[in-house]
Amino acid sequence: MPALVTVVVPVFDVEDYLPECLDSLARQTWRGLELVLVDDGSTDGSAAIAAGWAARDDRFRLLRQDNRGLGAARNVGLDHGTGEYLMFVDSDDVLPPYAVEVLVGALERTGSDFASGNVALLTGQGLRQSWLHRGTHRTTRLGISLRDQPNLVYDRLACNKVFRRSFWTGHRLRFPEGIRYEDIPVTIPAYAVARQVDVLDLPVYYWRQRPPGAVRSLSQRQDEVPNLVDRFAAVTSASRSLARLAEPELKRWYDESALRSDLRMFLDLLPVVDDAYRRRFLDLTVDFLAGVDESVLDRLAPRLRVAWRLARERALPELLAVLAVGPAGQPSTVVRRGLRRYLDLPLLDAGHPAVPRRAYRAPGGVRTEVHEARWVGNRLLVRGLAYDVSRGAARPWQPIRLLWLRAPARRWRRMLPLPTRVHPTGGVHATGGTEPPGADGRQPGAGWAGFSTLVDPRRLRGRGGWAIGDWSFLVLLVGAGRPRPGMLAVGDARPALPARWVDAGVRVVPFVRSGRLWLRVERPGARVTGVRVAEKALLVEGVAGRRPAPGTTVCLSRVTGVVGRAYPVLPTGAGPVDGCWTARVPLENLVADSGLVDGDARPVGDGPAATGGRAVLVGEAGAGWRVALAEPGAEPVELPVPADFTGVRQVLGPVELMARPTDDGVLWLRVLPPGPVAAGAELADGTLVLTGGLPSDGEGWAELRILLRHRESGTPTGPPLPDLVLPAEVRGAWWSVRIPLTGADGPADGDWVPLYRRRSDEMPVDLPFDVSARRMLPRDVNVGIRRLELLPDREREVVRLGPRPA
Repeated sequence: MPALVTVVVPVFDVEDYLPECLDSLARQTWRGLELVLVDDGSTDGSAAIAAGWAARDDRFRLLRQDNRGLGAARNVGLDHGTGEYLMFVDSDDVLPPYAVEVLVGALERTGSDFASGNVALLTGQGLRQSWLHRGTHRTTRLGISLRDQPNLVYDRLACNKVFRRSFWTGHRLRFPEGIRYEDIPVTIPAYAVARQVDVLDLPVYYWRQRPPGAVRSLSQRQDEVPNLVDRFAAVTSASRSLARLAEPELKRWYDESALRSDLRMFLDLLPVVDDAYRRRFLDLTVDFLAGVDESVLDRLAPRLRVAWRLARERALPELLAVLAVGPAGQPSTVVRRGLRRYLDLPLLDAGHPAVPRRAYRAPGGVRTEVHEARWVGNRLLVRGLAYDVSRGAARPWQPIRLLWLRAPARRWRRMLPLPTRVHPTGGVHATGGTEPPGADGRQPGAGWAGFSTLVDPRRLRGRGGWAIGDWSFLVLLVGAGRPRPGMLAVGDARPALPARWVDAGVRVVPFVRSGRLWLRVERPGARVTGVRVAEKALLVEGVAGRRPAPGTTVCLSRVTGVVGRAYPVLPTGAGPVDGCWTARVPLENLVADSGLVDGDARPVGDGPAATGGRAVLVGEAGAGWRVALAEPGAEPVELPVPADFTGVRQVLGPVELMARPTDDGVLWLRVLPPGPVAAGAELADGTLVLTGGLPSDGEGWAELRILLRHRESGTPTGPPLPDLVLPAEVRGAWWSVRIPLTGADGPADGDWVPLYRRRSDEMPVDLPFDVSARRMLPRDVNVGIRRLELLPDREREVVRLGPRPA
């Protein structure tokens, strides 16, 4: 029997969203669930909906109480739960089908106190990465502490986590009652006292963003005074809890994060709220900052340093003057005063007794960010930006960027200089803002901070053969003053990082470690040689350097390092040294674990919850598995595929199985609803033409529409661009669509994800590309005055459009 997980769901007046929430819980691939629903005095039909689920599914239990608030409802549910693990879900949100499985799977492997997964925002247009979690959950890290990754103080949700009950009760954790934002006073101390935690990059929680006109959620009502008061109360409670734990450095990290994010949202609202709101804000600020170390203010961005100090002194007119220049988190133009550079803000020259002049100093240091890595012919193209923040890069020669690759640590260190080209960044400036360069001594921007370099893998091979190991990128900025060294960082939105076979048995793999770009030269100990469907199973065939040891298995993992299912490996070689092997993966397991069918192998409804079925949501990356080989007592080793791997597509009743490489060349299995698959692409007269096949004879696909959806809005609050919807031409079992790339009908600049929709009343689904289509796509071409790039993301293709480079 799987370990029992108690899931607590407080319910209050959410009849429009509750069915979809409870349906997503019922369809979890982890079967050991105890679902405790606590009706907190609902006045609509929510209680009746919850009672219906409790009547037909014995895993659900309904408790009722008068309205006492979310914290009290969660505590009541905890007191009535019996599971070894604890999870909390808000009743208007949704879980992907694999959520509990991967979180508990991580804890079962590592023994950590709790596991935290990535979060996606559930909008009317599908899923988007939560801005709050894009940095904290960028990569999977198992068995770490808050000291290993301090930015986890930004992960304040309770609902994207599974806790061990022994940890929860051992530290006497309870949700505060009578205030909102009850997650913060619990999750922050939990991170501080945890021996170790697991952080997963896979989205495990879909946080609903209610549409305009709907009843606003708590996070959408920051302009109300009660919300202001409760947010400050929650943040102050968490900060003082860290003080009582005698963790001064953890407290400083948290206080800094609160001033940068949780409380800054109210600071940004001051220009548009009334005087009563402003007075209450200043009262709360004075109280909170009384317990904040002065060094915390000095670590903030300059404009925030100034704004919070003015707020502490109740200098409201001066504070509003600073905020009038722009949002508090947006840097300003830089000016020179003597030998130093300062942000050009009100009061810089006039001064204010509460704000020392050092608070205005412009930030310094080297900023680097990789935006793209892809293979051009036999060389790896890396593009991004690199500049000295304090000096900028307003000219192509200011400063000069020099790049090297540093060989793996040996008795000697080998440094390879890389050819580097400088190009414009399209409006990025030295302080990260968008203001144009000024005059009269103003610091120019960083419009020439962009760079590109080509890495020839043949240079990674010395006289003694390939230098197996991890190569690091180094950057040196040479301009006025001392040279500034740095490493190539990868932003919160990680680009695709494709691998390449460069010699017999040798691969070059770009990867991210500690937020920086590296290259790994490796000789895989095992690899896949073929995949085929036979005898109601997926047969994975491969070869290893030696005969597999008894007990070796092929492992399927939704998250790297967290094994889901494992299947025995059978040696197929004739001799004792022959390393050929085969593993048999039952198709019924893949179908059942996909989350796209119910317990009777019937397809899940293809509409929203109101139609009785869970919608297939764009971005459910967990409906797929990376494949690895594990010998007894050893860590699983992911299995790369050969360069000529053709992949597998197979319709399995209500779903379709695809086996193809990931962007880093590892075997990846994905289960999708049967639908169109792009098999070809070409450019003709400024138009991108996609073609492909349909299930069976194409019946029922006459209304097929292909959509392009903007991948990121680029800001935490900016509304997403509307979808571009194009009718497909259907002929029998084939379809095609023409996507204009020029003119008013084409998509705007940016990254666009291809989707499809069978009927107008259905939610869109990812449009998959088969292996042959991925290889024939025009990866980087100019179309008129625009540039088109088709990039492999982790699970899908991305159409990138932008201005043609000069």
